[in-house]
Amino acid sequence: MKALSARYSVLAVAVGLAIPCSSYATNGYFLIGYGAKSRAMGGVGVAYAQDGLAAAANPAGMADLDMSTMRVDMGGEFFLPKRGFANDSATLESGFPGSDTAVNHRSGANVFLIPSMGGAYKFNRKITVGMAAIGNGANSRYDQTIPGNPTCRNGDTSGGTGSTAFNFNCLGSTTAGVSLMQMQMLPSVAYKVTKNHSVGASVAIAVQQFRAYGLQAFGADGLGYTNAAGHLTNEGNDYSYGSGVRLGWLGKFMKNRVTVGANYASRVYMTEFDKYRNLFAEQGDFDIPEHYAVGIAVKATKKLTVVAEYQRINYSDIKSVGNLGPDASNPSTFFPAGCVALADGSNTCELGLDNGMGFGWDDQDIYKLGINYDYNSNWSFRAGYNYAKTPIQRDQVLFNFLAPAVNEKHITIGASYRPSPNVEWSFNYMHAFSNTLKGPTALGPAGGQAVVGANAAIDMYINSIGVSFGYRM
Repeated sequence: MKALSARYSVLAVAVGLAIPCSSYATNGYFLIGYGAKSRAMGGVGVAYAQDGLAAAANPAGMADLDMSTMRVDMGGEFFLPKRGFANDSATLESGFPGSDTAVNHRSGANVFLIPSMGGAYKFNRKITVGMAAIGNGANSRYDQTIPGNPTCRNGDTSGGTGSTAFNFNCLGSTTAGVSLMQMQMLPSVAYKVTKNHSVGASVAIAVQQFRAYGLQAFGADGLGYTNAAGHLTNEGNDYSYGSGVRLGWLGKFMKNRVTVGANYASRVYMTEFDKYRNLFAEQGDFDIPEHYAVGIAVKATKKLTVVAEYQRINYSDIKSVGNLGPDASNPSTFFPAGCVALADGSNTCELGLDNGMGFGWDDQDIYKLGINYDYNSNWSFRAGYNYAKTPIQRDQVLFNFLAPAVNEKHITIGASYRPSPNVEWSFNYMHAFSNTLKGPTALGPAGGQAVVGANAAIDMYINSIGVSFGYRM
């Protein structure tokens, strides 16, 4: 009993350390994969469990882990996203990213440390229990100072007026941005139904933190995206909590040379961000979207395994994310087609209402391919590719200045070194290629204006490098 208690204590410590940490994502605001091994192979994991974070991709995978009794993995990854936006057609003509000009904005806060922690314990011949702690999120911070007019902010027009995307006619701040952090703790169990088939389940216990600042121009006293005062921006950190479930299956075929897996993650229903109830649709609602995945792993030789997976994330079901944002072709009202102007001067699509404007994201289809080569008992080498069309629609660029999730192509490499049968060090590197998304907005440097063609762009590329330590018994 003492040994069992100690093992669970290790898992509890790992989960506890993960809670306060943030992340930056690349498949929308989800990470491509969890743990150094998965991330080195393009994010695969549904059909190919490799470490203590197996439950993050498929709880049934824990039953397939290479261990006698238990395994614990923990590590960290440095994310370096470079992102920015331009909101002037002249800048776009010379390409983007271009030189740092008044209308070419680059986000600060470009270094993130992301934890990866989890573990599994073989309770008996059929049952394996475990825990994984995973994070997702997004962040941006832009300088919105008007060149030559640093006092042009918070309604101060003493030095004359001016505009950038969020500091519109001096109504905003000199800094604008958002920060979203999501953390899910996944207590999980896997059960071997037969020698070759396992099922698994997880309870997703989630917490989110959100903060927005510098968006005053969108308020009732500015552009009129909301008719209620307050609870739109500059309210400090707010938190929400919720839960969901995950279900998985893993099957082995052709004398264990082929493994097939499937995972379903329900929508995680969260409490509202009350401090930002006039920003997000449905009075501050921001649930974590439903997603599911299937995969196949083929052991081509004794040393080489090839893995392919498909995943779908249903972003459009979350109104704060999926609802359309401002209509660039109609700068007199900004509200998208289908919205209704009411007799009191309000509109059914004002921020915070049930049909309030959002980021206009589509659902996302993700394709992952990874290879693992076991060179010898001490070394394994990995590589992968991840592709997912950006969920951002081209006519939704304005709000997505704040969340430029435009990356589509990712390449990954990595390796593991095992100095002893119990200890393993793993390393990974990922590059998300630069991708520029151009589209119209109704807010150029000159203010509200009818738009013909693209007048703005968002762009991001990412480098990340990670290391993890694994211990198994």
